Amino acid sequence: MEIHSPVHGINIKKMKKNIFLAALFLIAFSERVFFDLGPNVELVTTAVILSSFYIGRKQSFWLIFLVMLFSDLVIGNTNIFIFTWTGFLIPALFVKYFSNSKNSIFKKSLTGTFAGTLTNGFFFIWTNFGVWMLTSMYPKTELGLITSYINAIPFLRPQIVSTLIFVPLGILLTELILFLLHKYKPESKFKYQLSLNKSNQF
Repeated sequence: MEIHSPVHGINIKKMKKNIFLAALFLIAFSERVFFDLGPNVELVTTAVILSSFYIGRKQSFWLIFLVMLFSDLVIGNTNIFIFTWTGFLIPALFVKYFSNSKNSIFKKSLTGTFAGTLTNGFFFIWTNFGVWMLTSMYPKTELGLITSYINAIPFLRPQIVSTLIFVPLGILLTELILFLLHKYKPESKFKYQLSLNKSNQF
């Protein structure tokens, strides 16, 4: 059931979702642009999982698209960008199928982390295929493709480690926030505040 303010018709539930998506955008964008946590340590995968699990795959897709677009406008990219972008965007369309709102926090953390590591695996296979296909780093042979994957293994490890840390942490923090919002019901106070503001206008 969606909650609207009796004063201005504000959709409280939609506002919460938009704030959540904006927070995920700022976190993932800032890590790519301002506070890089290390080579291939990233928070885009975490943003994929959280937005898919708690909002929806359509919103997750556009969130990740905007994160990659605006961060690459700042830090730059090469012709490989089509593979790095789709390396996150394609999983964003399917991660939702791993989520179940009735699951316990522990099970959500497990399934979210599993979906995150699958996202990392797809990203690894897809982007290194792109490196082999679009660049001159490796010969266009089966051996060249295999070599590109072998040489990229050291970059896969920190990405998976970041997923193992940040995805369950993100789910725990999100569940805590949802618990606090449900317990203290800020929308009721918000509606009351708006009602007071309206009455004070007369």
